Amino acid sequence: MPNSLTETIRAHVESHYPLLYLLTHAENEADALIRDLADGRKILEWNMARGMVDFATKRPLIAWCDLATALDNLLDQDLEHHVIVIRDAHLGLRDQPLAIARLKLLVNRILADDDSAVTLFLISSQVLLPPELEKFITLFELPLPDETVISEELDSYTTAYDTKLDATSRSKLALALQGLTRYEIGQLINRSYQRSGKISLDDLDLVLTEKAQIIKKSGILEMLTVREKLEDIGGLGKLKPWLQQKSLVLSNWPEARAFGVEPPKGVMIVGMPGCGKSLTAKATAALFNLPLLKLDMGSLMGKYVGESEGNMRRAIQVAEAVSPCVLWVDEVEKAFVGIGSGGEGSEVATRLFGYFLTWMQDKTKQVFVIATANDISALPPELLRKGRFDEIFYVDFPTETERVEIFRVHLERRNRLSAQIQLEELAQKTQGYSGADIEAVVKEAIEKAFVQNCATLDNARLLRVINNTHPLREVMKKKVQEYADRFAEMKIKPAS
Repeated sequence: MPNSLTETIRAHVESHYPLLYLLTHAENEADALIRDLADGRKILEWNMARGMVDFATKRPLIAWCDLATALDNLLDQDLEHHVIVIRDAHLGLRDQPLAIARLKLLVNRILADDDSAVTLFLISSQVLLPPELEKFITLFELPLPDETVISEELDSYTTAYDTKLDATSRSKLALALQGLTRYEIGQLINRSYQRSGKISLDDLDLVLTEKAQIIKKSGILEMLTVREKLEDIGGLGKLKPWLQQKSLVLSNWPEARAFGVEPPKGVMIVGMPGCGKSLTAKATAALFNLPLLKLDMGSLMGKYVGESEGNMRRAIQVAEAVSPCVLWVDEVEKAFVGIGSGGEGSEVATRLFGYFLTWMQDKTKQVFVIATANDISALPPELLRKGRFDEIFYVDFPTETERVEIFRVHLERRNRLSAQIQLEELAQKTQGYSGADIEAVVKEAIEKAFVQNCATLDNARLLRVINNTHPLREVMKKKVQEYADRFAEMKIKPAS
């Protein structure tokens, strides 16, 4: 745990702050911190499993009782120079008005006696702040091990196992293990050694498997299996080199950081539907060789007050826990629609937006955010300014040259590109087609050839399908023109 955080908490204890909330999954580390901060004072503990227990041994001191009863007993005791620990605080306080009222009474009693030197610690894996107690609580989120601590752990294990780990491998492993608890890191290192008799970069698959478990258990983020590659995207001649540059930085991050390179934040890709935004998000994860997480903003919305913000916080925590990773926020404009319009929905959207903005500005973990949007004019301008994303790219309908490339990609992928196909003619006949439209043409033409028992695919068949196709630009003519007009007003870097 960083010394700065420990000293901050110590300063709160010495200043007689009555109620300190420690948000953590690592309860052993929280116990060690409290033991250090208690400075010899007697420690009393209540937890949901066993009631009032001895803090050191966790053995029950009396028959099990709920938190309200335990607090009633404490109110009758002389607690001078005591530390009181309430573990599983979210379980003990949720929907328990009597426990909340008695805890508030105990806090007021502590505050009334300047010489009591009593500190209450709430320990929980979730934030639960009853309004009656909110003004008394100071919240601290105990961090997971950072790169330095993980490096020290790796050194400790390599010494114990009498094995070698070079500095570069250690640095990359320490980066990959970020977001896991000390216990999880120890278990993975043990599995690595048991599997191969050494600790090396060959064991990164174990780390990714463990992080996939974290994502599944969160229920908010989805980990996508990526098959797409950057070569599978036709066109985007300016966006692709930009992504390759970021890939070089991320794959050599220790050296880049030492050189003074800033950590990549992410990219926003806006533009016409069906022109490769989603495909680019998937291909970027493959290029970076990182897991791809998809955030569905709709899944964040909860029915209870504060639940949506809590879900956003949890989603970001999970993304940081599995970093380095790529976080794809699809159709981001739908998440923050209605900001400033008034009403409860607007207030929730505004709070979500504020939290997301702050995180994008201040994040230090290697979470590369790819936000995709069709209608950028619906987004608040604060999201578009420099500092949130490294760059914003506009994806338009492909040019004729790009359509040649897109036809080639889709025909080669299906082993149907032959001398009988004139790509330039196809590109000329598909003015205004999106990449998705062109893929649909190729797929339908191949299917018709199979059904009609044709051994080869030729231009004539492809052209017949083209003549019977109504591309998105025609189907959604008015909407597409609206998008085009809005993008024309904004100075956004073209992806092509």
